[in-house]
Order: sequence, then C-alpha cells, then structure tokens
Amino acid sequence: MSTYIHFTDEQKQRANSVDLVDFLERQGEKLLRSGREKRLANDRSITVRGNRWYDHEIREGGLAIDFLQNFYGLSFPEAVTRLLDEQGEVIYKTADIKEQEERKPFILPPRHSDMRRVLLI
Repeated sequence: MSTYIHFTDEQKQRANSVDLVDFLERQGEKLLRSGREKRLANDRSITVRGNRWYDHEIREGGLAIDFLQNFYGLSFPEAVTRLLDEQGEVIYKTADIKEQEERKPFILPPRHSDMRRVLLI
C-alpha cells in the first residue's frame, strides 16, 4: 500500500521540466541521434527531445513524469520523487523549453517577375 505524498503544482512543473536526454543518459540508456531528437537504442520507436517524448508505434507522448510512469512502471509519486531531490529541487538538467516553442513562421519568398526558378546559393 502506497502512502499519499502531496506535491505542489510548482514541484510537479519542475519534475516535468527535467531534460529526458540527461535523465536517460544518467540511467545508462544508450541514445541514438535522429535529427533534432534522440531515439532509445533498445526501442527505436521512442524519441525524446528536451522534456518531451513520443512513442511513434503507439502514437502517444508526454512529459517527463509520464515517461517514467509508462516506461519504468512507476506510480505518479514515485516518478516525481525520482526526478526531484528531498527538498523538491530538480536533480537533473532542465529542458530548454524556449528552444522547443520558438519557431519562425514559414513565409514564401517574393514572386519573381518572369516566373523563372530562383536558385539559392
């Protein structure tokens, strides 16, 4: 029987901000580079980037706490406790969320006067 552990919203947010690449490397997992993301060597359908993960096989993803619950079989309190220290502080590197959210919108170049192809060099 598990005991109830109260986590503040801030502690949950901190646990979910853990960089999964850093966490997995510290656990001894081998990761393979796949563009901007990394794939687990033992299950290549799973990609991680920052604090987000996605399993392409089952089409499901989430944040750090969800990852520990799904792939390590931990309960919610166990997952949060594993990501934070006794004082509720993050013990792993935090993900750069700004990098994930900022993307320039795609804008077409101006139309050429004679409709010829333009080669960018």
